[in-house]
Amino acid sequence: MSEQVIGERPTVSILISGPSRTGKTSAANILAERYAIPNIKIGEMFRERTGIDTSSFVERDPAIDREMDTLQSELIRSASTESPFILEGRLAAFLASQERAKRDLPVVTVLFWAPREVRMERQLRKVRRDLPERNVTLAELAAGEREREARDMAIWKSIHPGLDAENLFDPDLTDGNGRPVYDLVVDTRMGMPDACADHVHEWLLAKNLIVVPSPSSMGRA
Repeated sequence: MSEQVIGERPTVSILISGPSRTGKTSAANILAERYAIPNIKIGEMFRERTGIDTSSFVERDPAIDREMDTLQSELIRSASTESPFILEGRLAAFLASQERAKRDLPVVTVLFWAPREVRMERQLRKVRRDLPERNVTLAELAAGEREREARDMAIWKSIHPGLDAENLFDPDLTDGNGRPVYDLVVDTRMGMPDACADHVHEWLLAKNLIVVPSPSSMGRA
């Protein structure tokens, strides 16, 4: 893990999207703690709002999804260089692509990605660790994940007709103007969530999107 500089801070809000079991929640936690900025977790807010566990599909009123998406869009529109935040949500980058079609915003979109078979192997290890009494196969988990994704996508598509439900998490996805939906793609097979968070940080540094206090300013503090 790269050495942390106390007081380093991004000049953009970081929107983290991706399919389930990619480690995006853990990485978002690491980045938010590193930068000491707010960490907004849409999945957690959804669960608190509805009592629905987003790790599996549950029949629901699409109005709930619409409410969460409206909140994300409002956050994205209000993003500023002075008050950056982490926003973790499966549709965050797609919603940002719609807002950025209207005007430039101080946000970056990050896709946490891994092939479905890799994600399901991770899920199987988790089930065997946490619920050793549960007799489930990798094929059963994969089938359940495909069904859940398809039903979630159907709800999202009903709310956002322009959403590419077949390729939402395609690393090469572009918007209607040909602009990449994802500014950075993190293939999470590279390592644990801390390694993925470091990768995001190094990319931000390379793009000059991190303010690193000078030794003199740190001394005055």
